[in-house]
Amino acid sequence: MKKGTIKQVPIFILCSLLYGQDTLTIMNYNVLRFDGNTTVRAKHIKTVVDFVKPDIIILQEIEHQNGMDLLLSNVFNVDDTSFAAAPLPSTQWMKNGIIYNKAKLDLTSHKFVSTVLRDIPGYTLSIKNAHSNVSPLTIFAAHLKASDSLDDSDQRWMEAKELYKYITQMDSSYHYILGGDFNVYGSDEPAYKLFVDSMTVDLEDPIGHWVRNENSHVEKFTQSTRSEQLNDGGASGGLDDRFDFILFSDHFTSKDPDMKYLEGSYKVIGNDGNHFNKSIVDGGNSSVADSIAEAIYFASDHYPVVAKVVFTTKSATSPVAHAGGDISASIGDTIVLNGSKSYDPNGSIVSYNWNQFSGPSVVIENSESIIAKFIVPEINRTSNFVFQLKVIDNEGESSTDYVNVKIVIQGGYTPYDIQFSRERGSGEDCYPSEFEGQNVEVTGIVTAVRPDNNYPNFFFQDPQKQKWAGMFIYINEGYKAPNVGDMVALKGDIAEYYGMTEMKNISSTTILSTDNSIEPVQLDAKLVSGSCSEWAEPYEGMLVRLINLVVSKTSDKDGRWIASDITGSAILDNYLFVGDWPQPELGTHYKSITGIVHYTYGEYKIMPRNNNDFNAPYAAIRSTPEHFEMMITYPNPFNPSTIIEFSVNETDFISLDIIDIHGRKIVNLINGMPISNKLIWHGKNNLGQMVPAGIYFARLQTESTIMTKKMILLK
Repeated sequence: MKKGTIKQVPIFILCSLLYGQDTLTIMNYNVLRFDGNTTVRAKHIKTVVDFVKPDIIILQEIEHQNGMDLLLSNVFNVDDTSFAAAPLPSTQWMKNGIIYNKAKLDLTSHKFVSTVLRDIPGYTLSIKNAHSNVSPLTIFAAHLKASDSLDDSDQRWMEAKELYKYITQMDSSYHYILGGDFNVYGSDEPAYKLFVDSMTVDLEDPIGHWVRNENSHVEKFTQSTRSEQLNDGGASGGLDDRFDFILFSDHFTSKDPDMKYLEGSYKVIGNDGNHFNKSIVDGGNSSVADSIAEAIYFASDHYPVVAKVVFTTKSATSPVAHAGGDISASIGDTIVLNGSKSYDPNGSIVSYNWNQFSGPSVVIENSESIIAKFIVPEINRTSNFVFQLKVIDNEGESSTDYVNVKIVIQGGYTPYDIQFSRERGSGEDCYPSEFEGQNVEVTGIVTAVRPDNNYPNFFFQDPQKQKWAGMFIYINEGYKAPNVGDMVALKGDIAEYYGMTEMKNISSTTILSTDNSIEPVQLDAKLVSGSCSEWAEPYEGMLVRLINLVVSKTSDKDGRWIASDITGSAILDNYLFVGDWPQPELGTHYKSITGIVHYTYGEYKIMPRNNNDFNAPYAAIRSTPEHFEMMITYPNPFNPSTIIEFSVNETDFISLDIIDIHGRKIVNLINGMPISNKLIWHGKNNLGQMVPAGIYFARLQTESTIMTKKMILLK
């Protein structure tokens, strides 16, 4: 060790003891076409702001400067002048910007990143009373293209790419936060993936993966607050989309001890997880008071998103809270929370208070003492508990600190827990499991067993999940495999084998029940084709079904052949097959093919189990349409149902969707070969719920033609 390094050690220790911590509360909010006349909604926004008490507010849909002025006068600076607005871009209707707390922050510079739709402004702020090690931070405010067509997704990607170009010019120490309304329809969208996977300084999403319009992810959704129209231009339909985000450059989550994201602070305000496809005011709300829920409902069609940043202060007189080092423990352990290292440099600490910040709820013993305790409760998966220690000195000054308690669970997992991964690995690793190298117990239902007496490898699946739910089990010679339909608890090692997640070295097998069934997940062929991809990986190891397929390539030397639908192609492999493996001729049509998605030799494959997985093969057919004459709807306008009639070739593969006026798909009525040239739409979405009155479009698509018809639903 160098002499200079030795001399610096006590200096660093001394400095760290003289400084406390403070927080910045950051809120992102799409305020729905806000202008200088929106005084009624300003009152509701004030109620929300007073509840959150943000220091930085990232805003979207400010129509012009008058709207920003109204927010300052009627929301933020009603009682004083603590807040200021950063400059808005001078171009475009519906601008993005920020309002910030002048008592804590100074605006030092700004930059407008130009895109194909609207600028992404970046505002650099320095923190007052911050330690010299705390870097300035830049806040970017983005509002990407709306609607869910492929063209809209491409435009969002182009907008994101302009920010990417700007960030690539920055060095690795660049601290920035990106907030905004991204309008993305899933965590696999190119724009979102560019933000979190490809930036020079990558962005981190504190709550990560989500699935649109799936109840199990509802706590992450941010739109809509309403299930009905309020005549302010806002979206309806209830809570089913995650559009609004606060993302942090990785310094905030890993590298910088003097300024970091506060673990567990990311929240969608007013989202209690119980309003999937509902309005926020539909029934009670367990996360906020009724008055706050009502204010969020009237203020905008978006929920506000909030997160906190902790930074080191330069005060030498404030008390310093010290909650102790992070703790690892097990269920049933008594955890001691120790604040004895807290101190006050010029007085004495007179008050200690421990509060749980995140994690499954526990009862804290002696929560107002230096030392507190709690017992780790029964939990079914690995969890992180965060506790806050707040100390107050004899002069009334306070300080806070946080401690993490991680409880690692060795059992109680399902294949979903093991498989789910949002990070693509390096080299051949294709979305490796976070459990790689661990010995764990996993429970699932067996879906397929390889017909090999010596090495009966098999698959099992979580029956409660539609993605990331299947898993491959590699067997040592001599193991007696369970039967298809058995629910089993397996204990073994999690490993990665050339991009495939597997369990091996099975040390115990417990049959919990028999004769269970798993329904295949119906997919388009494009979702289970090609090499490692974010759209195919969620189905690795799962039982799936493809429909309306045509053999597009006959068997190779290994017996594999390819079948295609209108979206793409899938490889058919005989690894699991019991019986005589089909070798159909080119052009043979199957109504459906069922099988396990397996990833081997850098490719996804479908592996049927027996002849029952092949449904109704027909002779070779032509898939090119000979005519496409018409599509009509009647009655139009309609209530509650309308007939959609069309003319296509009998062997055409078609897709018939209902689209709303914003370009969003409401429901798919046909995907494949039609059995009739007419059908009835009853005005319901893909969940069987009645849609609101308004304008809709029937969109009929073949390989060569797209046709639409406008329809009006009256109520």
